[in-house]
Amino acid sequence: MASKKLLAGIDAGTTGVTVMIADTEGNIVGTAYREYPCSYPHPGWVEQDMDLMWTHMCEASKEVIANTGVDPTEIASLGFSSQRGTFVCVDKDLNPLADSIVWSCGRAGEELTWIRENLGDDRYHDISGVTLSGLWSYAKMKWVVDKRPELLDRTHLIVNGQEFFLHKFGSEDIASDPASITLNGMMDIANLDWSRELCDLINLPMDKLPPMKTPARQVGVVSREAAELSGFAEGMPICFGGGDQQCAAIGAGVIREGLAEITIGTASVMVAHIDSRKSDPDHLVLMGGSAIPNKWDMEGLAFATGVCLRWWRDTYGQLEQGTADQLGMDVYDLISAQAASAPVGCKGYVFFPFFSGQVTPHYVDNARGGAIGLSLIHDRAMMARSIMEGGAYELRMIVDAMETVLGKPFDSIRLSGGGAKSPLWNQIQADVYGRPVERLKVSECTTLGATILGAAGAGIFDSVEEAVENMVHPFDSIEPNMGNHAVYQDVFGIFKDTFLALKNANVYDKIAAVQNKHWG
Repeated sequence: MASKKLLAGIDAGTTGVTVMIADTEGNIVGTAYREYPCSYPHPGWVEQDMDLMWTHMCEASKEVIANTGVDPTEIASLGFSSQRGTFVCVDKDLNPLADSIVWSCGRAGEELTWIRENLGDDRYHDISGVTLSGLWSYAKMKWVVDKRPELLDRTHLIVNGQEFFLHKFGSEDIASDPASITLNGMMDIANLDWSRELCDLINLPMDKLPPMKTPARQVGVVSREAAELSGFAEGMPICFGGGDQQCAAIGAGVIREGLAEITIGTASVMVAHIDSRKSDPDHLVLMGGSAIPNKWDMEGLAFATGVCLRWWRDTYGQLEQGTADQLGMDVYDLISAQAASAPVGCKGYVFFPFFSGQVTPHYVDNARGGAIGLSLIHDRAMMARSIMEGGAYELRMIVDAMETVLGKPFDSIRLSGGGAKSPLWNQIQADVYGRPVERLKVSECTTLGATILGAAGAGIFDSVEEAVENMVHPFDSIEPNMGNHAVYQDVFGIFKDTFLALKNANVYDKIAAVQNKHWG
């Protein structure tokens, strides 16, 4: 490794972009953030303006450089992370021919049904490593093939955000990588490449897809035009990173089998490194490419962990919000303090956080949130704590599923994201899982991971592993209280049994049908 340098990373997420400057020891020099909107041209559709996102990305880049006072010429590399499952059709100059179709867009219901009828869930999972879903790009690409043939005819390539934005910075190496396309849902998971069988099934020409290469590689340097727009120095190396969650795994140091990380934000994601594709006959988890070249990962999703706590704040937390405003505090600190006064297990009050369905490991799109066990013995503090416990119960289902596929317990589970800032939620997770969890010096793992991959790709470090060793620092292991774990074992059993009973009795589907019938 060369002498101490400054490094940059960008995470282009769904709701905004974060730009980070760090040094080679993992110390954060500064960050900047810009929000950007989605558009909703029809009910259930979600799109984004790629050029507007680029404008905000450049603004955030200039801001972090200005606020830190660093000399841009001292920044040795730029690594990139972007949302997955979002794609845009571009012409030969990589100009967008339409707004991008975002991963959360629900326009492809008919196409999803067609794929299920003509291929089947089992064969699809065997090929791609993921469960068939309308959220992945695959069904929406069929929608483009079938419903927008004139757009497809004009399309030179269909690219993800990372390829598009790296080109805007100056890259002429237009390629994808396995760490970015798990949620495209059209990978040949065994070979970490596009699946010809899946493309042929929906009549998608494979020459419309960028070639597959590896993550953590340099793809060019910042162009003069991009330097003027972004504030980064002309000639700075720019590098492929990976998808957002694959970058988060790198930023958490998850680079060997037996390590996993859980990010709690608006949603929650768990990622675990695996050295080879594992057998998963029950389709419990998602398999994808790791940001470690030629390796794999397992992934589990929970769509509403953080949303539920925000819902509590907005719906029932007016008192806490008013008090926090008066005291200049974070309202979530007050909610956590109140929840900490409640007993472990909330005296049998069990919250179900399925506000956006249940994903891993049961994939019940119509699952709904709720609670059971409420009586006159319960109070406000228990109801607040139950939301944190319910989120941990859903994550426990993911942990159990991944360990089933892995065939052994994890050596370590690391926590990142906004949820990792809550000491109470961290302890609840340790107690629910019944094992230690680790906190990290830098909880913004996604952008740090992009920064690390950029440094490795530019040769600042000899490998991703060396970069992680120097830049990722676990600093606190939270041990489980096994007395609390015994309580949670009993309550988790109720949580899981209740969910499965409602699922198997088609109650969730009936609720969804009634909601659609009467309230759209």
